[in-house]
Amino acid sequence: MADGKNPDFLSANTLKGDKVVNRAGEDIGKIEELMIDLQDGRVGYAVLSFGGFLGMSDKFFAIPWQALQLRVHEHAFLLDIPKETLENAEGFDKDNWPLTTREGLSRTYTYYGCQPYWQPGVTGKTGRVPGKVEPEREARMESTAASEGPEFLSASTIKGDKIISSTGEDIGKIDELMIDLENGRVAYAAVSHGGYLGVGSKFFAIPWQALQLKVHEHAFVLDISKETLDKEEGFDKDNWPLTRERLSRTYTNYGYQPYWQIVAAEQPEVSTGKIRQAGVSAGVIRGTETERTDVVETDEEIRVRQERERLEGLRGTQEEKLSQLEKQQMEKEKQAKAERERLAQLERERIEAERQAEAERKRLAQLESELQEARRQEETERVTRLEKELKEVQAQEEIRRERLVQLERECTEARRQAEVEREGLAQLESERTEVERRAEVERERLAQLERERTEVERRVEAAGKEIPDFLSANTIKTDRVVNTAGEDLGRIDELMIDLDNGRVAYAVLSFGGFLGMSDKLFAIPWNFLTYRAHEHAFTLDIPRDVLESAEGFDKDTWPLTREELSGAYTYYGYQPYWHREMAERAGMPGGAESEMMTRAERKRHEQLKTAEEIMAQQDKERIEKQEATETDKEKKERLERERMVAERREHKYQ
Repeated sequence: MADGKNPDFLSANTLKGDKVVNRAGEDIGKIEELMIDLQDGRVGYAVLSFGGFLGMSDKFFAIPWQALQLRVHEHAFLLDIPKETLENAEGFDKDNWPLTTREGLSRTYTYYGCQPYWQPGVTGKTGRVPGKVEPEREARMESTAASEGPEFLSASTIKGDKIISSTGEDIGKIDELMIDLENGRVAYAAVSHGGYLGVGSKFFAIPWQALQLKVHEHAFVLDISKETLDKEEGFDKDNWPLTRERLSRTYTNYGYQPYWQIVAAEQPEVSTGKIRQAGVSAGVIRGTETERTDVVETDEEIRVRQERERLEGLRGTQEEKLSQLEKQQMEKEKQAKAERERLAQLERERIEAERQAEAERKRLAQLESELQEARRQEETERVTRLEKELKEVQAQEEIRRERLVQLERECTEARRQAEVEREGLAQLESERTEVERRAEVERERLAQLERERTEVERRVEAAGKEIPDFLSANTIKTDRVVNTAGEDLGRIDELMIDLDNGRVAYAVLSFGGFLGMSDKLFAIPWNFLTYRAHEHAFTLDIPRDVLESAEGFDKDTWPLTREELSGAYTYYGYQPYWHREMAERAGMPGGAESEMMTRAERKRHEQLKTAEEIMAQQDKERIEKQEATETDKEKKERLERERMVAERREHKYQ
């Protein structure tokens, strides 16, 4: 039984990047990828990166799932082999993944002392409920794997593949593969379905046995319709099925017996909760927690927490490594200083030895002179004594010469070691700089993840809100206004209220000016503005140059009467609302409002060009320019028809 802290399943994406250690505590590498056996939905092998410099590995190894023990709360796997055994294993580089068939993987399983799960005696059944077995489907899966592509695909490759029905109907896509931590099976594929443009979609747990791969189409076939899937009980992204108990009903709904029940029935001698051993070792180390708490984390919170803990651990490791490098650098500098002092001492000893040798040579010359004098004086005893002293001096001279040669060799060796130490210091400085750069990159990535998390929470909160029926005038003020072409037209400065009926007579749009200090304002009918939910913006369906041509006003001369406002409504192609209300009170149809216009309003209407007329005139000028350069007869005829339509629109109100 799993709880929030010890789930039965984890996603393939969560397991990727976890470090791998042996029982000696040596860091062996990290998990780069999980390879899925397409035939029966197991993790065929995990791809381990090992070696390289500063984490940049250039050698990968295929590790059987049975050889790994997952330490859930440490984000690490235990691989019980010496580091030398892994170094002697046959690996591969990142651009040449050779293990794509079971036959090629057999030797790797044997090397790590694990029995291949597909061989006789190893459980490998599909888990279909009796009476609903589909041997044709299994045969198709085997023939597909043998003739159309590899037997293994990485979890990253499978993620994103679309799901279609047997009739070719698009159902959804695979968002994640959930791995059973005890036996390395694909517990289920999380399929997203429904929603619009990825928003509001619902997730469904689909047993691996229910999916049939189409290799060359990057798709899986699920033999049910959209309507059937809509009726199934799904889950949202914050409430993933993480226990076998919760997943059992899903298997039953799709007509499959849970695979863990089949394994339990085939191996009755294995006690409940005991982890089955195969090869070097197998199973999951759940931790030492025995007490359950009332706090249950969601899967999203678990992933965020795990990612944060991993980044904090990585940052701690980087800081610890940087501290170690600084200590090593200080130690090397101390050793280099000691070597320099030793070299200076040896140099002083050499100079002293040369001085003593010079003194001895002078003394020897003195003795030789005395010997010659003694011989001349036939002083036999003195000659004998002097000869004895001469031999002693010669012996001492020979010793001093040997000592001088030895000092020369030591000086040369000391100079060489000093050069090596300087090169080592330069290398350590380079490594320290690289570690600092990577630490900075990790800090920036952590900050980016935090910003992304905040943005996602904001969008989720915004998506959960409904569009209100009412907004305060103070809330609408300063909202920006754009047209359908995405051009920024200005901002809402004020809402003007009709004192007679409480309606919004017009919105005051500020446009132009410098640094937001507009010197031109426009009266926009409220009906001409479209509210854009959750964007604090309104859409005004009019070109920017047409708005610039409209009659505006400055901040000291606002339209404060309906007569002054009539021209603005007419320009934008709208009938003033008070005309309609007057017509309704008089029992007249809406089309008779022109008879109720005052003489001044009719005169202003005759002199004012509407926005539609301006846009029609622009279309006419554009078409005339195209007609002047067009040579194709059919295109010229089409442009002629468009020009006539534009002319009719231009003279619509004349």
